[in-house]
Amino acid sequence: MRETDFKRKYDNSNGPLASSLYSFLQKIPKVELHAHLNGCIRPDTLFALAEEKGVTLSSHHFQPAKKNENNQNRYHTDDEDALLYNVQPRSLHDCFDMFAEIPRCVSDVTSLRRITFEALHDFAAHNVLYLELRTTPKVLNAECDKRQYLETVLGVMNEFEQSRTRPMTCRLIVAIDRSLSEQEACENVELAIDLRKSTLYADRIVGMDLGGNPTRGDFRIVRPHLERARQAGLRITLHCGEVADSGAMTSDHDDESSPPKYSETQAMLEFGPDRLGHALFVPNTLWSSQQRHIPVETCPMSNVMTLELAQHVRGHLIEGLQQHPQLREWLDTQYPLAIGTDDPGVFDTNPTKELWLLCRAFDLNVSMICRLVEQSVEYAFCDETTKRRLQKDIHEQMLLLLQSNRDK
Repeated sequence: MRETDFKRKYDNSNGPLASSLYSFLQKIPKVELHAHLNGCIRPDTLFALAEEKGVTLSSHHFQPAKKNENNQNRYHTDDEDALLYNVQPRSLHDCFDMFAEIPRCVSDVTSLRRITFEALHDFAAHNVLYLELRTTPKVLNAECDKRQYLETVLGVMNEFEQSRTRPMTCRLIVAIDRSLSEQEACENVELAIDLRKSTLYADRIVGMDLGGNPTRGDFRIVRPHLERARQAGLRITLHCGEVADSGAMTSDHDDESSPPKYSETQAMLEFGPDRLGHALFVPNTLWSSQQRHIPVETCPMSNVMTLELAQHVRGHLIEGLQQHPQLREWLDTQYPLAIGTDDPGVFDTNPTKELWLLCRAFDLNVSMICRLVEQSVEYAFCDETTKRRLQKDIHEQMLLLLQSNRDK
C-alpha cells in the first residue's frame, strides 16, 4: 500500500482519527504470528471448565473478569479510557504458574476443541486474515495422546475455515517446552514431521517453536532435534532473550570448542532461526550483520506485563510500553517486526489493542501500522502462493477501508 494514501487522511494518531482509533484499527486486516493456544483461553471458559471438572483454581491468579457499566468485558470495547490501565498485573513467574493450572481444565478432547474454536473465533473477530497458532502437544487422558491432541487442533482449523465465507487462513506451529525432557522434544519433532508428511495436514503444519519457562532447560540440548525439523522443511522460531542473560551455560555444558559462559542467546543466533520470539535482552555485541535481519515476534502487552514495566506508573500501559527495552529502537530503524498477542486470555488483550498501544505509546500514524501489518506477511511460515494471496487481500481491504472513511 502507498503510505501517502494513508497519510493524506490519517497523518498521525492524534489527528482526525483520534476519537475512533481503536475502532479503525479493529477493522484493518491483521496477521498474528505469535499466539499460544492455552494462553488464548477465554476467562469465562476457564471458569466454566474448572467448575465442570471440579478444579479449584488459584484465587491469586484467577479471578472472574471485571465488567464495565455496559456489562462488557474490558479490552473488548472501543472505550479508549478503559484500555489505558493494567488492572491485572502478571509477572513472568505468575504467568508460568498460571500456564501450569490451565491444563487441569483443558483435560479432554471436548475442552480442547472448545478452546481452539473460541481462539479462532476471537482472532477472526479482529479481522485477522492469517493466524499461526502454536501449542505443545500433550497427553490429555487415556483417549487422547499427543498425536490425537494435534489432530484435534488441526481438525478444528479445517472446520473453521470451511465454515466461513471469508476464511481466516490458519496454520499450526508445534512447540517444544524447554522445561521438559529431551525425549519430549524428540517426540514432538518426530510427530510434527510425520503429520506434515500426510496429505491432510501437509500445508497446515508449518513450523516448530521452542518456548516455556526461560529460566529452565537449555537450547543446545534440543538443537539437534530442531535441526532435524528444519531439514524436513519446517520453519523454526525460538523464544529468545526473555530475561537478562537467560540460559547462560555452566561448565557442565561446555565442551572444548565452547568458551566458558557461552550464552544460550548466542547459540540461538548462530543457529539462524527464521524468527525470534520477544528478543528483549539480546546484547548488540551478539548480533552479526546477517542475524540483525532475523524477524522478531514482539508482543507489547505481554512484555509490559512480564517485565512489570507499568508497575511504577500506576499500571499505565502506554507509559509502561514506552519503557520497553527494544521497541522504540526497532520502530525507529524499521527492524522486521511481527506484532503478536502471545497469550490474549491471560493478558487481557487482543490484536487490535496491541496495535492501539503501539500507536499511542510511540506516536505512530496509521500508515506506519498498516505498513507493519503488510510487511509481517513476509515473515509468515506459509508457502509463497499463500503469502501473495494474503498480501493482495490485505492491500485491497486497506484501500477499501480508507475509501470508506474518506466518503464519510
